[in-house]
Amino acid sequence: MQRNLGFSQLRSLAFNNTPPNRCETDIVQNLPTEILIQIFGNLMPTNLMRICDDDEFFIHEIERTEIRLTCKRWNHILISLISDAYYDIRNIYKHKLEFVVPPPTLKNLDIIDSRYLHVNNCDPHVFYDPYNWNSESQINEWLNNKNLNHVKKLYLYGCMDLTADGFSNIFDQLIDLSIINCPQITEKSLSIMLKKLKNLESLTINTDKFFNSQLNELIEVFSPKLCNLKLIIPYTFHLKQNICFQLMDLCSLPKSINSFVMCLQIQSYENQIFTSTPPPNTLKRLDVSNCFFFKNLFDIPKFLTHLTVSYPSFPRDTIKLPSTIEYLNISGYIRNTLHSSSNCPYYYCKKWIYTFPINAPFLHTLILHMYASPTLLFSSIVRFADTLRYLDCKILLLNTIDISTCEAPCHIGRQFQLEMIQKLKSLVELRFHCRLEEKEIDLFPTTLKKLWLINGFNNQSIIDYAYRKGIKVFELRQSC
Repeated sequence: MQRNLGFSQLRSLAFNNTPPNRCETDIVQNLPTEILIQIFGNLMPTNLMRICDDDEFFIHEIERTEIRLTCKRWNHILISLISDAYYDIRNIYKHKLEFVVPPPTLKNLDIIDSRYLHVNNCDPHVFYDPYNWNSESQINEWLNNKNLNHVKKLYLYGCMDLTADGFSNIFDQLIDLSIINCPQITEKSLSIMLKKLKNLESLTINTDKFFNSQLNELIEVFSPKLCNLKLIIPYTFHLKQNICFQLMDLCSLPKSINSFVMCLQIQSYENQIFTSTPPPNTLKRLDVSNCFFFKNLFDIPKFLTHLTVSYPSFPRDTIKLPSTIEYLNISGYIRNTLHSSSNCPYYYCKKWIYTFPINAPFLHTLILHMYASPTLLFSSIVRFADTLRYLDCKILLLNTIDISTCEAPCHIGRQFQLEMIQKLKSLVELRFHCRLEEKEIDLFPTTLKKLWLINGFNNQSIIDYAYRKGIKVFELRQSC
């Protein structure tokens, strides 16, 4: 029978790294490792350790501990399976869990301070008030005192007292680093860190200031492997709702960076407007889907392969998108109606459709949510029938739309879309936002393997019929 343990005893057990050997039977000792892993996998997530206020995840850790205490071999197997960990540093400090020992094979580590997890939306300037920086989470000491020799990916959020000193023992090994809403990681401290992050390949950051040419030069010299950069623009607090123009000097981006994401920390079309210099032609992937540009215009490189953009942004001086494009994600959804008239959404989407390249031999993914004419949109997609493998296409509706043009809400252009899908010879995955009849699955290309349907139309009969055709059906949540 299991004993009922108190919370303090459970804590001690959960993070005890030297369990006694209580396994004596040859049957248990000689079970193949593969079978043990399958058994453990049916009981809990074996690759993830999560320490937070969520009772469910804490129960998983207790279950893991009880299995570990069975014998040393089981303990070794379980510990070696954990590659990802998620820690709430506040919870660790609150419950006196400073002795939490990360698994020795840990590769991906997420650390948050739950006190500031949601403050970004309700009171964002809290992060920039020095009064709040002394959070006593002891994050620097924790990072320096734990064995994190195999950690390659580190995500830090809302750690108010985190400084560059916390990275002293792990600079050389980090490949992927995200630092969000950690206000003591400033432009100055980031300059120091970049000189030591020699193997860094991906960086997500928001600092007290924007990236400047000096930081880009440091990346060029000291972090030559950095190829993915995500820059989160800090919240700018204004007592008055004055428009703030901000220049992003993208032309000085290091040539090693081929993927760049720029986004506002808080979506706002009201007071933060960007102007930018053209990015270098070495840039292959660009995401500006959460930005508002001056006159709605931004620049794209000549050899772009991946583009993610949203209303009202549009490329400057572009007749056609480059034929090198492989991934295209355009959202025409209007988040702020103050900046648009009733004709703007259709005009915006029509402009984008006319920029589709005549020939795009590498295009494999299209994600298009638009206020568009079904005939115009779907006829434009057909030209990519030979290469398109993933399609998520949705006709958006306005309150003023002519109801006679659609069968029912979210069904607009359904017949045109079915006819178009029939012609996509290489399609593997489809997100279908309309009503679908069982027999209409026969119209889909034989290459289709994954089908996403709105829950209301996702009945067991359709699921079974699709399965017999070799297609797996998934639930599609309705969203814009």
